[in-house]
Amino acid sequence: MTRNLAGLKIRTQRKRAGLTQGELARRAGISASYLNLIELNKRTIAGALIDRIAAGLGVDRAEFDDTPERRAIDSLDELSVDPAFAGSADHPRAAAEFVSRHPDWAHLLLKVYRAFIDRNEAVMALADRLNRDPFLGENVHRILTGVTAIRAASEILGNYEGLGAADRGRFLNIIATDSEKLSDAARSLAQFFDNPDMRAASGSSMEQVDAFMFESGNYFPELEEVAAGVLREHAETLHDGAGPVWQNGDSPAGTDVVTGSAQSRRFRRVRELSAPMARGAVSALIADRPVLASDEARLFAASALHSYTAAAILMPYEPFLAAAERSRYDLDRLSRLFDVSYEQAAHRLATLRRPGAEGVRFAFMRSDPSGYVTKRLPLPRLPLPRYSNACPLWVIYAAFQRPGATVRSFGALPAGDSFLFFARAIEKSPPSVTFPRHLLSIMLACPASEAGRVVYGDGIDRSDPRTMVPVGTTCRLCPRAHCNHRQEAALFPDALSS
Repeated sequence: MTRNLAGLKIRTQRKRAGLTQGELARRAGISASYLNLIELNKRTIAGALIDRIAAGLGVDRAEFDDTPERRAIDSLDELSVDPAFAGSADHPRAAAEFVSRHPDWAHLLLKVYRAFIDRNEAVMALADRLNRDPFLGENVHRILTGVTAIRAASEILGNYEGLGAADRGRFLNIIATDSEKLSDAARSLAQFFDNPDMRAASGSSMEQVDAFMFESGNYFPELEEVAAGVLREHAETLHDGAGPVWQNGDSPAGTDVVTGSAQSRRFRRVRELSAPMARGAVSALIADRPVLASDEARLFAASALHSYTAAAILMPYEPFLAAAERSRYDLDRLSRLFDVSYEQAAHRLATLRRPGAEGVRFAFMRSDPSGYVTKRLPLPRLPLPRYSNACPLWVIYAAFQRPGATVRSFGALPAGDSFLFFARAIEKSPPSVTFPRHLLSIMLACPASEAGRVVYGDGIDRSDPRTMVPVGTTCRLCPRAHCNHRQEAALFPDALSS
């Protein structure tokens, strides 16, 4: 993946404006050869130079923000490793250039791919239902039984001309009775398939919600305001002796972590309390958002936003950010201080993105032991997979080996970007004798350049190259040829490196 997409966008804007490289270079105060390297993405661009180029083109510098395009590139990369397409001889490699040159076609392709995923999952769900639904099995059995009885009675009537009137009447009655049963079973099946409520769940609804959250930066100032209003109006209810203790500036000595079930119940109570006050803001946020293309996606998004509001009430922005900075983002201390679960505190850290008052920028990922990703919020330089498992070297999987302990490491991606990863496997429900433990792994990741602000980077000597784990995103996209953890062949074998 290219390290910067601004060059491609500059080239597109320049051609749209009818300018030569020499003319734009003159306006920006640089050489034409240097501008050519920028447009080829062989030189990074930032700061005052972006401002001069934007002025030379007569556009706002925001035109060169590559976040939407980078998300499209990440999605195209995921498409390319889908087993349904990965077996073809040739694979598109210039995803960044394709997105830059033809953004509308790129988004159309991704829309078609999402529709393909949706239809595939609908077919699989229907096939599974056809195989397993007891109603279908029972009615098919009724139909086969009825057809068998009618056929036997009809053969007797046709083959035995000497039957008396009483016997003929009895067999005719069998045919009439079983025909009626057959008709009832067929009618039940018709009603079953015509029922508008009998629909397979859309495979793309959660992806639409992910896109909605990503586009919004996972920060919603309207809901932060609602949360502040709820805190003002219901202060006594929320501080009844079991509530948060932000005013103290730190957790009381000897405070124990509250059990997950108690924290979950408290979260639900706050969510229910705030729902009427947040409903208007939530409706406005999801209205007319093209990325939320289905009723189900809008329902999921509304639910996520109500949970966001509850988290903002339990962990108000300014006190939580201040406590996070003081504790250097220690999730255990934050959990105790705000009387929330580890996961709730971790997810709140990923929402501290208020302009001018941002915390460390974190990616957030949650996975079950099978590798299925149940929540994701990527970073621009760190795409998180949805359709395939992540790199097996990521700590999100190692955490399952030591539930309750924090597993951490620095990781370097093939493109050169490095991150601090830390994860913990948590128990989502009390253990049971008859069922296996319900564990989920929660992982946060931040750029390695920010690790000095985060307690989880302490004690790891980054000057020692052995502490920087060579990781990828997924095996199919990773060019590391000699990785002992590789599970799948690389998509581009000629790009393999050591």
